Amino acid sequence: MAFFKGSDYELTPLFEPAEDGTEIFRGLRARRIRNPEAVLEHTVALKERLDSVAHEYFGQPRGWRWMVEANPDVLFPEDLLWDTPDGSLDDDGRERLGHVILIPRRSEVG
Repeated sequence: MAFFKGSDYELTPLFEPAEDGTEIFRGLRARRIRNPEAVLEHTVALKERLDSVAHEYFGQPRGWRWMVEANPDVLFPEDLLWDTPDGSLDDDGRERLGHVILIPRRSEVG
């Protein structure tokens, strides 16, 4: 498998074959999740997007992944900005206006 340079999955190891040489699973192991220290709080505003919030704090839109890792209480990235009654991601979701998201220190996320 090939990933773009700088991808979060670039250095993720593949599954090792069994002792007899057969492939157990053709894919990647789980990628390493960082545990950055949250140092700022961001209050969700109307119509915000994860990429725009990440660009504001980190200077790059792909930094939303770091915000997700700093908020381990969310299962899906969209849950940082959207709330659904049953926890699923459907059209009934509501923006989480006034909800606080934790932002990690910029030096810990690169």
